Amino acid sequence: MQTFLDIATILLPLAYLLVAIDYGFLFFASQPFAERTATPALRGTVLLHFAYLVGEVVQWKQLPAATVPQALSVVAFAVAVVYVFVEWHGRARTTGFWLVSLVFFFQLLSTILGAMLTHSSPPDRAIFHDPFFSLHVSLALLGYAAFVVSAAYAFLFLQLYRDLKAGRFSTFYGKLPPLEVLEKMMIGAIWVGFVTLTGAVATGAFWAERLPNTPSLHDPKILFTLAIWALYGAALLMRKLRRWQGRQTALASLTGFGVILFSLMAVNLFLTGFHGFL
Repeated sequence: MQTFLDIATILLPLAYLLVAIDYGFLFFASQPFAERTATPALRGTVLLHFAYLVGEVVQWKQLPAATVPQALSVVAFAVAVVYVFVEWHGRARTTGFWLVSLVFFFQLLSTILGAMLTHSSPPDRAIFHDPFFSLHVSLALLGYAAFVVSAAYAFLFLQLYRDLKAGRFSTFYGKLPPLEVLEKMMIGAIWVGFVTLTGAVATGAFWAERLPNTPSLHDPKILFTLAIWALYGAALLMRKLRRWQGRQTALASLTGFGVILFSLMAVNLFLTGFHGFL
């Protein structure tokens, strides 16, 4: 099993890179070969990724989120699954290059950090075997993944918005869905992320009550999670009050994406102790 995990750790970012390139040829050049191979290649890679995560569970007998590399890989997998569903449901592949590129980015970070860490195995703590705690961590990672998807659509929205406002007709114009569709997908992803992260915050609070001497709000990870939750909640509220339009919401989504990256990377590696596993 360990041999399979070692090989898959290297193969996954390479496979996602090739799939992203395939979708790039589909988006920028409408190449017939990419038309035929992009979707099957993505689904095959997602199946390999699923087998890798199942292998992590079998190998370590716990949720595969005990380390930063594992958490990044789970986020990458969740984003890939979301895009597979979007493509299947909407019968459109025009945003595939951007979403798969993000998946590649997160999986590459996972592989690089995994190679840099000195531990040969993830820490085995009692909390990782607690089903309630596993639910808390899963909701947090799914919330982050939804926000990553919203950031991708926010980026595309801003690119198309800029071109239309300036009267330019770049590569984005005519190949992406209309602004209204991109905005709807962005807002939908933000809602999914906000509701899911709300569940993570709630389950985390209930779980923390069961532990003695819990650092609570003194932990940097908790503070950044609450900041991310508040940022997206404020964006949804301003949108509901009609104070913000699509452009402002998109900028808030990209800002939140930056905070998520900082939370997953810098906070976990340099600042936090209690939440060092995630």
